[in-house]
Amino acid sequence: MKISKKLLALIVVISGIVGFFVVLPVHYVLEETSTDRFCGVCHEMDPMVISYQKDIHAGSGAIGVKAKCVDCHLPHDNLAKYVYQKAVNGIVEGYIHFFGDPDSINWVANLKNKEHYVFDNGCMSCHTNILDTTASSQQAQKMHAHYVKLQGSDKELKCVSCHVGVGHAHDMRNQLEYWKPSYKIYENKMLEQKIKSKQEFFKDEYEPTKQEREFLEKKSAKATPSHG
Repeated sequence: MKISKKLLALIVVISGIVGFFVVLPVHYVLEETSTDRFCGVCHEMDPMVISYQKDIHAGSGAIGVKAKCVDCHLPHDNLAKYVYQKAVNGIVEGYIHFFGDPDSINWVANLKNKEHYVFDNGCMSCHTNILDTTASSQQAQKMHAHYVKLQGSDKELKCVSCHVGVGHAHDMRNQLEYWKPSYKIYENKMLEQKIKSKQEFFKDEYEPTKQEREFLEKKSAKATPSHG
């Protein structure tokens, strides 16, 4: 069957229009749901967001380069894998937030799984020449050569195997302890640190929880001299 030039042109135009109205909204949704502000909407992400904002990856460096959460926590070697993992994360995390108990999550224990949710190809998508550059220190070059040597072996390393606190200014463990102390004896001290962190981060938008409000009221009452 021979297709006329007019029909072929019509197919191309219609395909282009349909593609435009499909790709544009999908791209918009992906962009809007990939900002660190979007990730920080859920209160259970506060320790991660606060520690991230202290890190050079949040744009505090001299040259202002900034990485988003998805730049590290989604695979970048394949668009299909990126979109699939983003969809899975969104469904799972959304379900836990709205129907589960996010406050029961043991985030400190989950840190040991960091090699599964920080993707090397995400690191490499920005640090594209990090394994070959001679501008880094000799020790860094030696360790990166070791990293390359172990690729594909049962001793394979990930970027976060060595760069443990990267992306969160080595402060996320502290913040997680403030939110959910490992030891009950430190609960009040950690709660005080949590309030301090939230006040510094949210500033005028800080809204204390019931627990935080009661703690602050007790602290204020203790600080007020009694006239009785």
